[in-house]
Amino acid sequence: MKNKVKLNFISVLSLLLIFSTTLFAQTETGANSNDYGSLLKIIIAITAFLIALVLWLVLVYAESNDTEGKKATEPFKKFIHALTQSVSIQEEDDIMLDHDFDGIRELDNKIPPWWNALFYGAIIFGIIYMIDYHVIGDGNVQEREYQEEMQAANLKLEVLTKSGTMITEETVTPLTDAAALAAGKKIFLKNCAACHGQNGEGLVGPNFTDDYWINGGGIKNIYRTISQGVPAKGMISWKSQLSPNQIQEVGSYILSLKGTNPPNQKGPEGEKWVPSKKENTGGGNAEMSDKGIGPVKEVTIGEIDPALAKKGEEAFVAKCSACHKLNKRFVGPALAGVTERRSPEWIMNMILNPDQMIKENPIAKKLLMEYLAPMANQNLTQDEARSILEYFRTQTEKK
Repeated sequence: MKNKVKLNFISVLSLLLIFSTTLFAQTETGANSNDYGSLLKIIIAITAFLIALVLWLVLVYAESNDTEGKKATEPFKKFIHALTQSVSIQEEDDIMLDHDFDGIRELDNKIPPWWNALFYGAIIFGIIYMIDYHVIGDGNVQEREYQEEMQAANLKLEVLTKSGTMITEETVTPLTDAAALAAGKKIFLKNCAACHGQNGEGLVGPNFTDDYWINGGGIKNIYRTISQGVPAKGMISWKSQLSPNQIQEVGSYILSLKGTNPPNQKGPEGEKWVPSKKENTGGGNAEMSDKGIGPVKEVTIGEIDPALAKKGEEAFVAKCSACHKLNKRFVGPALAGVTERRSPEWIMNMILNPDQMIKENPIAKKLLMEYLAPMANQNLTQDEARSILEYFRTQTEKK
C-alpha cells in the first residue's frame, strides 16, 4: 500500500513538473505575441513548481517519521542563527548583566553579524566611493555622463551627416570650407562641365557666374534643381547618382563661381536673383524681431569690439564648440551668420536661458524638433553671453 501511494505521488509530481516545463516553453515562444499571457503562464509555472517541491518535501519527511518537522526546520534555524548569533532561552542566564532597572534586566547579546556586515560594508563603500569619485576621479559624475552622451550623439550625427540623411532641400546650407569646395569642383567637372563649362561659363546650359538664374539662386534652389532636374530643359535628376552630401558640395561650389568672370562667359539667362531675408538667413523679419525669453530685453549694437570678440571666441571654444561649428551643421546648427538670422536679444537669451526657451519660444522649439538635441545651460554670465554675441558678429562679417 505504501509503495502504491509513493508511486501515485511520483506520478503526480512528474505531471506537475512536465506541466510547468511546457508552460515555460510556451512562454518563450509566445512572448512576442502576448506579454500579459506570457506573464500569467510564468506565474502558473512557478506555482506548479513550488507545489511539486512542497509535495516532495512532505513525502521525504513523511518517510523519515519526522512528525514534529524538526528535520524540515533545522536548516532554516541554522541559517537564522548564523545571521543573528542569538542565544537560546535556556542559555540566557549566562549572558544576563548584573544591573537592572525597575526589575528589568538586560541581556549582553552579541551584535548580529548581518548588522556588522552592513556597518562595515557601508564604511568600505564610503572609502571606495570617496577615492574613486573625489580623489582619483573628478567627482563630476553627471558632467562626465553628459560628455559621454554628447560624444555618442556626435558620433551618431557624424554617421547620419555622412550618409546625407540630415540634408534636405529645407535644411541644406552652403559650405565654405576648402575641402568641401574642392570635392564639389571635382563633382562639377565630372558631371556638370559638359553643359555648363569647365569654369561655369555656360555652354548648352546657363552660366553660374552672374546674378541671373532660370530656376532661382541660393543653395536651396540649386539643391532642388540638381536633385530633381529640369526635364523640360533637358537636365536630368541627379539624386539617383549623387548623394545629398555630394549635391550640397557641388551646389556650394556653384555658388562660389559667382563673380569669377571666366573667358567666353555666356550671356545672362533667367531673372536677376535677389536673395530675400529668409533666403539669406533662414528666417524672416518676424524671426529677427523675436527677442526670445530671458533676462536680456535690449542690446545696444555699435562697431565691433575686437577685444570683446576675442573673449567671446575663447568662451565659445570652451563652452559651445562641443556642439556647434561655425560653418557646418553639427549637434546644433552652424552659427556663421547667426546674427543675420536672429536678433541679438534672442541669441543672448538662448545662451542664458535655454531650458525655458526650448519649452516656450517658437523658434527654439522648432530648432529642437529639427536637431533633437536640447541645448545645455552652461551657466554663463550676461557679460560672457555678450562677448559670444560679439564673436558671432565677426563671423558674420567674414561669412
